[in-house]
Amino acid sequence: MFQSKLEALFLSSLRDSVHSVRLTAIVNLKDIAEVFGSQWTVDHLLPKIVDQYSHNAGYANRVTTLQVLPQVSHVMTADQIVSLIVPLLIKATKDSVPNVRFCACRILAETIEKHNISSQGSTVSMIKAALTELDQDTDVDVKYYAQRALLACGNA
Repeated sequence: MFQSKLEALFLSSLRDSVHSVRLTAIVNLKDIAEVFGSQWTVDHLLPKIVDQYSHNAGYANRVTTLQVLPQVSHVMTADQIVSLIVPLLIKATKDSVPNVRFCACRILAETIEKHNISSQGSTVSMIKAALTELDQDTDVDVKYYAQRALLACGNA
């Protein structure tokens, strides 16, 4: 029932022009991921979320997509997060818009702190490389959040 009647509405809410609608959709997707579980989230929901990042030209939509990731990641294993979420976050660190870059840094730090990904040495190395690049960013906010995320990497 959810997939046939409500799924498109929830996903389109992530692209709404009103910020509060997007935030409500993010919170609701967390609840939906909890109800449907890890396997459904990984197999069905996450590909659609990642696809929205890839196909949306607006930076606000990219930021919203990034903000959904921590909400759905709590039902995922560390390996799933490393293979499915971290690559998108690293891609976002290269975005042309500073707000997207610092959002990616914030979420990377949160992901490192909340999930045990320190055992994934090569992944932490890739994250550190992306963040080290941003430590030289011309935007002060990006630089600040990159440094905070690097600290999280060091504490992992």
